[in-house]
Amino acid sequence: MHRLRAIGAVAAAAGLAGAVAVLAQATPSGRNGQIAFKMALGSPSRLAVVTADGKALQKLPKTKQVSDDDPDWSPDGGRIAFTRCPVRDGRCHVYAMRARGSAATRLGPANDDRAQPAWSPNGKQIAFSRGWGSVQNDHIKYAEIYVMNANGSGARQITRITASKPFSADVAHPAWSPDGKQLTFAVTNSDRGDPAHGLALFVVNIDGSDVRQVTPWELKGGGRSDWSPDGSVILFKAPAQRGPGNLYTIAPDGTALEQITHYAPPTVVWLGSFSPDGKWITYAKSGDVYVARADGTGARQVSTGVSAWAPDWGTAR
Repeated sequence: MHRLRAIGAVAAAAGLAGAVAVLAQATPSGRNGQIAFKMALGSPSRLAVVTADGKALQKLPKTKQVSDDDPDWSPDGGRIAFTRCPVRDGRCHVYAMRARGSAATRLGPANDDRAQPAWSPNGKQIAFSRGWGSVQNDHIKYAEIYVMNANGSGARQITRITASKPFSADVAHPAWSPDGKQLTFAVTNSDRGDPAHGLALFVVNIDGSDVRQVTPWELKGGGRSDWSPDGSVILFKAPAQRGPGNLYTIAPDGTALEQITHYAPPTVVWLGSFSPDGKWITYAKSGDVYVARADGTGARQVSTGVSAWAPDWGTAR
């Protein structure tokens, strides 16, 4: 059982919607381009891109027996990194392809379980989550954040959250700060974690030093996150592992927490990202892509009936 499937099993057992697809990446500053997202209509899932005005939607190539998820645009808007997982049990891998879906290439060895890629601001590296070891009670033994070169070589470990506490947490969804010096990541504790079943966002320096908690455990924020292009705030969803929820921003030092959407249950929201110019955000709500101003106002629907998850706003080429 690969790590994402283990997480999915936990969600199903708990009756939680949207546990696996709940924001990762750094949005580079620039002109606003297309929005990439996971389209979950039918099985397996595939990626698609849409313009912010909703006038042009393109489905990217679909591959039998694998599902594609977690799209992240390269800083120049020319490529998309993403997670590819087998429909049946097996390992997930990080892939990258051209903006129109051609030349998909696996980044890293076939025997490694990698997911949730996030391109560095200079385009030379990709952060990702890695899981390894046995699975007990639907929890992987070890899960940590790694960084590799953009061609998949030179992987190095950044976090060591589970090293002394196997099966205690899922450590996932890295997102780069705009200066490339820090990463946010999400910790989702198992029943062996402290606190049990806690969810929170953390920040770490790119050399692995100075790990610090950003959101309080009681907020249950986490999952995907995204830094604003100026680095002043981090965008995330809370509660992170339940379908209904809302989007928040918080300063990297844990201050200035602000709720920016106010959807009532049973509305389901999944985080996406900031726009490259920093003036807008994109997210998925009840199965479609939306855009709104950076403060959450002025929301408008971009897609219709596509079962959208995990949108990411790319830079115009």
